[in-house]
Amino acid sequence: MKRGVVPWFGLCSWLGMVIGVLVEQAARALGASGNSATAVGVLAAAMCGFCAVLASRVRDERWPWLALAGAAFSAVPLALFLVSMILH
Repeated sequence: MKRGVVPWFGLCSWLGMVIGVLVEQAARALGASGNSATAVGVLAAAMCGFCAVLASRVRDERWPWLALAGAAFSAVPLALFLVSMILH
């Protein structure tokens, strides 16, 4: 495939935090208590960014740095959650 494909998945990788918040709210609405809803939300955010970067690389989209930066941005809540769990 020719490198010129519009980076849709690269842009979608930046939506990880939004999806993580939505998943966390859905988990709380379903009755999750304590840190379990937060854990599910941060994992969803990180996995959304990771899957989008994989899809971006499979499509050979231009500007690969866009997807990588979005995946790193989407993984920030997971890193903060793990640090807070270690420090408590």
